[in-house]
Amino acid sequence: MKSKLLFVALALVVLGLAFAAPALAMDGDHTCNHDAMTIESLHHCVHHAVEMGHITHANWADSLHAKLDAAQGALDRGQTDVAVKILNAFIKEVGAQSGKFIVDPHGEHLIMHAQMVIDALSM
Repeated sequence: MKSKLLFVALALVVLGLAFAAPALAMDGDHTCNHDAMTIESLHHCVHHAVEMGHITHANWADSLHAKLDAAQGALDRGQTDVAVKILNAFIKEVGAQSGKFIVDPHGEHLIMHAQMVIDALSM
């Protein structure tokens, strides 16, 4: 009985990883780089989400890119607090569109990535 439960648990873990990996933008040349906690890396993550079909409507991708461009502009001007506010707006937009025009698991990934960038900027 224990071996059956262990087998079932292992199978569920393997299936979970098989489905989660594409949703978390971790394929080949298009890895979402979390070691680079920058707005640029988040911009790349959004672009990759579009390429992979995780963002299903171009207007929402454009809106997310515009927010990231504005956040980078604020950061370039030395306005870190403004950049953080814009990134928080990015998070709210992703949350609002998750399950609609952004595939749920990838929406969670984008939010996590954006929060990592905010944390890095807030240090």
